[in-house]
Amino acid sequence: MFKNSSQRYNTLKFLAVCGIIGPITYVIVLVTLGFLQPDYNCVKQSMSELGAIGAPYALIMNTIGFPLLGLLIIAFALGLHRGIKGRLKTGPMLMVLSGFSLIMTGIFPCDPGCVDVTISGLFHSIFATIAAFSMILAPLFLLPRLKKDRRWQGYVNYSIVSLIAATLVSAMYGSMAFEQWTGVLQRISMGIMLLWVEIMAIRLLYIDIQIQ
Repeated sequence: MFKNSSQRYNTLKFLAVCGIIGPITYVIVLVTLGFLQPDYNCVKQSMSELGAIGAPYALIMNTIGFPLLGLLIIAFALGLHRGIKGRLKTGPMLMVLSGFSLIMTGIFPCDPGCVDVTISGLFHSIFATIAAFSMILAPLFLLPRLKKDRRWQGYVNYSIVSLIAATLVSAMYGSMAFEQWTGVLQRISMGIMLLWVEIMAIRLLYIDIQIQ
């Protein structure tokens, strides 16, 4: 019994660490590649353009950028499912879907300027959209479990605020009225959710699995 409990705790810690390092690694890659590409404008251009077909550092963005983040998000989702009381799987599964879609955005890079021309560019847009909305919706479907688990009840309001804020910024990002701020709005929207992942992962790291 003790051995199984210890193994479960160690596995949960590993999955939590994945959730912690995922957003950090992604931000480092994003900032570094943006700095190395002087003609890149982070205010106007989307993150995907760093990995676009023909971009100088596309290979890095499409390996340790999107796909690595996706893998770590999937691991984090498994940790959330194990570390929060309840059986409803919709929230964690949406995180898994988001992680999988992030992997696919690396496999299918966008066309130059992220204007859909090729099949790769089209698939990239589809998977990028799925990744974004799945991550935003995940906290919504996780709320019932958070409310029932007293270890997580303090994170209910934060999760609600995060999904509302990310939704509003995403709506602005998709509006032609803010076309000149595409890069900034996309980063804010994704940043809100990656911060949520970071904070939830830190909580998961220190969760007491003995308390139910």
